[in-house]
Amino acid sequence: MVRALEVQVLTRENIKPLYPTPHHLRNFKLSLMDQITFPIYVCTIFLYKADGSVKSYQISQRLKSSLSKTLTKFYPFAGRLKDDFSIVCNDQGAEYVEALANGFLSEYLQKPDQKLLRDFHPFKYAESSAAGIGDPMLRIQATFFKCGGLAIAVCTHHKLIDGSSVGTFVNSWTATARADCQSSSISNINKQVIPAFVAATFFPASESFVPLPFHNAPTEANRYVFDASKIDQLRAKVASASVPRPSRVEVLTALIWKCAKAASRSNLGYSRPSLSVHAMNVRAVAKPPLPENSVGNSVGYVTAQASGNEIETVQDLVLSLRKAKAEYSKKGLQTVLETKNLFHIPESLQDKFEKEEIDFYTFSSTVNFPFYELADFGWGKPVHVTISNYVISNLFVLMDTNDRKGIEVLVFLSPEDLALFERDQELLSFATVNPPVLDVSTSTGKNVSPVLRSTL
Repeated sequence: MVRALEVQVLTRENIKPLYPTPHHLRNFKLSLMDQITFPIYVCTIFLYKADGSVKSYQISQRLKSSLSKTLTKFYPFAGRLKDDFSIVCNDQGAEYVEALANGFLSEYLQKPDQKLLRDFHPFKYAESSAAGIGDPMLRIQATFFKCGGLAIAVCTHHKLIDGSSVGTFVNSWTATARADCQSSSISNINKQVIPAFVAATFFPASESFVPLPFHNAPTEANRYVFDASKIDQLRAKVASASVPRPSRVEVLTALIWKCAKAASRSNLGYSRPSLSVHAMNVRAVAKPPLPENSVGNSVGYVTAQASGNEIETVQDLVLSLRKAKAEYSKKGLQTVLETKNLFHIPESLQDKFEKEEIDFYTFSSTVNFPFYELADFGWGKPVHVTISNYVISNLFVLMDTNDRKGIEVLVFLSPEDLALFERDQELLSFATVNPPVLDVSTSTGKNVSPVLRSTL
């Protein structure tokens, strides 16, 4: 059994904006999509190998100083959720924790098991991801390994912050950190990132919003990596007259969905209808479009339906996904604004959905989002980026591999379904199960400076 790396918390504090938030900005209005979305924290973890040129105490100072400056621009992130309609921007600050791990980064990189990182969060995230009224909008933990490696967990309140908003924030934070170290050799790819808080104008809040259903469930995780050549093979196999050029995300989503359905069917002993919902960034498709740097939930959920047919192929599911996306592009956003509901459940399945008599899966993708390029604080790009989850089942997250050529899929299923899913031969013909992130010889380095212990 994999055990979590032992972590010792050194400091816990609130980092406040460098400059106070003006009075006229202190009552931040949520959008309809903010109101509807899950009341949870989403945690993204960035892992860095040791950089002998930067001491751990310097890293600590740079992280906190640049975070304070960044929060001046991202002032709602330093506030607290007041109710279903607003955030009070009181400059209470982002929760910030520093810790030491009694282990080496290579232990994780050799076998990237989420259980190893259970204590790498600034709160007991593995027990509950719930984010409620009065909780910090942003919680961060910087964990130093014995080897000098570093893990930065960025936990964001989903009532305001979607995946694209996380990227915009990290983009700005790292640009500020690099400017602080005045390193001319570091790329200025994300210089002068200014957030646009405009979502409430596009998606006005409502008294009659329908919150997304959410509950914790027993969950096991595994990671599957698809290299570029295998993805190309799968795309060629799945291509059809209806969808001659399926995307990488489409074919992997369809394959994963098919294998998850098969596992559920084997455990239940019978087939049943299946729905998959796919988080879609709607900034570009909104009319008028939202700016790329807009911060706030701007995610639509494309709902695709599969039959209970046992012989349904990956090709069939790709077509179902393509049709669902086309339908959403036509009137999905308008439907959300009219119904105040992010999910569209087919009327024929509504009763079964409410009784939990269907297989319901959620897919999210950060493929092609430049997390690896943007998340450079001045000591190099992360060697791995992952999203942690311990309590939400039937969830699949697609992310780029660190060389940006392949795709890794984080799979979160019930223990019973995962036990069958991970033995699926069609899946294993294209995927490698949880391979090392990189050669462990590249992840070692000097021990954590004793100065960190003495100064914190």
